[in-house]
Amino acid sequence: MSATAVVFAYHDVGCRCLSALLAAGVRVALVVTHRDNPGETIWFASVERMAREAGLEVAIPEDPNDPAFVARLAALAPDFLFSFYYRQMLSPAVLATARRGAYNLHGSLLPKYRGRVPVNWAVLRGERETGATLHEMVAKPDAGAIVGQEAVPIGENDTAADVFARVVDAAGRVLERAVPALLDGTAAPVPQDLSAGSYFGGRRPEDGRIDWSRPAREVHDLVRAVAPPYPGAFTTLGGRTVRILRTWWSSPPALPAAPPGSTAAADGRAWACCGDGRWLEVRAVRAEGEPTLEGAALAGRFAAGEAGMGQFDSGADRAPTPRKKLPTMTKRICILGVNGFIGHHLSQRILADTPWEVYGMDMGSDRVADLLAHPRFHFFEGDITINREWIEYHIRKCDVILPLVAIATPATYVREPLKVFELDFEANLPIVRSCVKHGKRILFPSTSEVYGMCRDAEFDPYASELVLGPIDKQRWIYSCSKQLMDRVIWAYGAMEGLDFTLFRPFNWIGAGLDSIHTAKEGSSRVITQFLGHIVRGEPIKLVDGGSQKRAFTFVDDGIAALMRIIENLDGVATGKIYNIGNPANNYSVRELATMMLELAASYPEYRDNAARVRIVEVSSGEYYGKGYQDVQNRVPKIENTMRELGWAPQVDMATALRRIFDSYRAAIDDARALSA
Repeated sequence: MSATAVVFAYHDVGCRCLSALLAAGVRVALVVTHRDNPGETIWFASVERMAREAGLEVAIPEDPNDPAFVARLAALAPDFLFSFYYRQMLSPAVLATARRGAYNLHGSLLPKYRGRVPVNWAVLRGERETGATLHEMVAKPDAGAIVGQEAVPIGENDTAADVFARVVDAAGRVLERAVPALLDGTAAPVPQDLSAGSYFGGRRPEDGRIDWSRPAREVHDLVRAVAPPYPGAFTTLGGRTVRILRTWWSSPPALPAAPPGSTAAADGRAWACCGDGRWLEVRAVRAEGEPTLEGAALAGRFAAGEAGMGQFDSGADRAPTPRKKLPTMTKRICILGVNGFIGHHLSQRILADTPWEVYGMDMGSDRVADLLAHPRFHFFEGDITINREWIEYHIRKCDVILPLVAIATPATYVREPLKVFELDFEANLPIVRSCVKHGKRILFPSTSEVYGMCRDAEFDPYASELVLGPIDKQRWIYSCSKQLMDRVIWAYGAMEGLDFTLFRPFNWIGAGLDSIHTAKEGSSRVITQFLGHIVRGEPIKLVDGGSQKRAFTFVDDGIAALMRIIENLDGVATGKIYNIGNPANNYSVRELATMMLELAASYPEYRDNAARVRIVEVSSGEYYGKGYQDVQNRVPKIENTMRELGWAPQVDMATALRRIFDSYRAAIDDARALSA
């Protein structure tokens, strides 16, 4: 049966699959491709050239989802739409132009390695096979039902280029087998189980830096994953960049123990020492300004160092800002709610400062988008109320569990109290019990709100009374849920030996706390709510006069304390409760509004609209509803936190606010549009 198709294609897979379609008799009405990037090494075949030589019409749109281009596609009325390594996401409107379906060829065994550069990721993570998958296209990338699939092997010394060549051939065969069934309508796509795989982002050249403190197998896999024609793994030696172009997994000779990054020559071959003490064979190197060295020439260079050895920089100390380095012992950290305010800041710090692995789950990935490509960040899109099997597996697998998922906005406490209880307590209880069952350490995020209406000048984690308001004040459901979980965890520690720490954040603030795009009152925490009003020139509403005081804590200070709790040197934090806050930043909400308006006047982006902002007073009943009640003071006592963790808050309020203002500058235009 004859059929027409529009083909979006690029790269070798694009050429191979376009050829397969033409050979199957499919009439290709249009080929959509990319212009080659002048900043990219072009080592692959040209779809544009192949299509023009075949007499096919070619389009190279800047934006394939532009309405005018979508209209052009719709006018063609193709039976099918195919995407073969096309580099842009196609909108539902584009997919809908195909009358009989849209299909994509992906370079992995879906559902594994959804997303960008799947072959490189598979090699980097030490997989022994990958493959090619033809699947239906849906709005979510690489998530549609599978039409056909073929596996290819990955040898322990194969580079990504070696594997990619096999994937190209497999892609062609998968398509050749699938096309007849697509044409006659007998194809039977099989839905994917997305929980069995993860989504991966793109990789950057700088991700190829070698950390010689890692095990030899990890270093070898990195080199293979980015070996030429890709940019290559690199290290430094005496301030010069050195590309490690090829390593080989082989039996190492008897060489003495040496620090990571040490080099040596033995048996006519070059070797480098890795963090697990194993020597890795190095077969090709190119130092900055020099030709590539291989074989005997490379071994001779390695042998020329002092006492037969040179020393690459370890690469383990490349944190973006100077901070106290934590021990290099590997930990696996499971963060549930990794895309939240605390979760994404904590993940950034872990990946920058430690060799620890992060296994994170959340329902979205906007905050952690810049981490998705990191080899030690493993993201799963899921819901703690649904994906129980994933959680159970990763609790068994990981060393430290942080269940950070919670509803933490006062307006929700009043309006949806049952939802707060169900998520904050009921959904987290099975996680706690799983940690007990598997003997895993849990760091539970309690809250400063557990102290409720306590009248102490400072809230002591062990001595202060936890006083809540009347039952008809639904606002206390959050505090009650958290306090109940604290008590359950403490009981599991006392009765069944659960290794735990309870930490109580006191009004942590910083970039990414909430979106200033949110226009609805009460849906954000106070800092971002006020900033949104300033950006849009709206009145700032002070609930009950704004006399309530809070000890605001900049997130970098909070994360620094949390890192020490995770480290748990000599078990110091086991079975403990820590307030994490900054008593020096104790300001009323009215004082906060005044400080923010004064600061806004110093920014050209904020100044004009800030001048239009008025401060008005509203009652708590008007703002939140009749179930609300507040406290006047909330100051943490942090002596035990400082003493036991060797920590102290560093960031004053003025500095914290300026950093927050700076972080939101790029979002100002979008936020203002909400008031238009």
